[in-house]
Formats: sequence, C-alpha cells, structure tokens
Amino acid sequence: MRWLFLTLLVGLQATPLPPAYPRPGTTKLLENARVVVWDIVWLKQRYPLHRHIYDLIGVYYTDGDRTIVAEDGSRRPVSTKAWETAFQKAGVTHVEEGASDMPLRAVFVEMKEPEATGALDQASSPAAFPAGAGTELRDNERAIAWEFVPAPRAGAPHRHSRDAVVVAFDKQTPHVSFVTRGTVHTSDITGAADRAYIFELK
Repeated sequence: MRWLFLTLLVGLQATPLPPAYPRPGTTKLLENARVVVWDIVWLKQRYPLHRHIYDLIGVYYTDGDRTIVAEDGSRRPVSTKAWETAFQKAGVTHVEEGASDMPLRAVFVEMKEPEATGALDQASSPAAFPAGAGTELRDNERAIAWEFVPAPRAGAPHRHSRDAVVVAFDKQTPHVSFVTRGTVHTSDITGAADRAYIFELK
C-alpha cells in the first residue's frame, strides 16, 4: 500500500500542489491584505496532498483526532485538546485525515506576508494592549498569542501597537475581527463571548 502512495505522490508532485485551504470543512471568516482567517473542521476523510503556503497561528476549540500522512507515506496519529494553540511555518507538505466521530475544529490565521513587517504604533498613551490582562501563550518571530478567560469586558481605554486578529467564542461559535494598529478602544469584544484569543501580528 505504501508503494502505491509513493507512486501517486510522485505523480502529484509533477503538478503544483494545492494550498491547504480552502477544502471541504473550511469556512473563510475574514481576509484582508495581511491575513486570511479560516474556521476549520477536520472531517473524517482523507484530504489531498497539499502545501501550506503561509505561516499560520491559531487555536483549536474542540477535542479531536486526525492522522498526518507525510510525503514518504508514514502515518502519525495526533490527538488535540480544545484550547490548545498552534503555530506552523510555511512550506509544510502533507496529507491529513480526520479520525474522530466528533471532529477536531480550529480557527487558524494565515499570515500572507512572508516575514514580519515590524510595523508598530509608537504612541505612548493610553496604556498599550493588553494593559495587564490576559495570558500570553506564544511569542515568536511572527505573532504574539493572548488568551482571555473569561472574555475581556469594557474597561479603561487601551491602545493596540500592532495589527491584531481577535477570535471570540460564544460557546463553540467563533467570531472574528481585525484591529488595526493605533486603534484605541475600551473593549476588543463585541457581543456575547465566553473566552477570546488575540493574535498580535509582527
């Protein structure tokens, strides 16, 4: 069976590979010059061999299982818990299969620029986001990920020095918005939300 997979792989690589998204089970939530944001469901099926063309960061919002099939045909089962975060560099090539009856779900932010821009708003007041609230989950060369449980409510004004993607969850329904650097406001959340994740873009 593995030789058949490798034979098919060689044939597929003779033509350009499709990107990871869109595909069955994905919904585009937002797109602008900097990002594409996807609501992703890993359906219980095999997806085509694909290449991730952008760096991405995001959060899973249900438990679930999937199988990752590498380019050499090796298979790796992966179990993921709700509210784990993910970061992946561009260039990863693989096949994925949903493997649980209750599928894994996530919101992923693809960063369209090949590297960080370093763009910052330099104003010194009011206090810069997150102004003492939230838990920093990741900080790398592309983004900073913050978790807010419960979701932040209106408070003193704060300023966003970086562009940011806000992903707020009302139960298991994600709501996404984009905050432009330099924005000053009292809350990052509109409407009902139990928790929120804010991804600052570097």
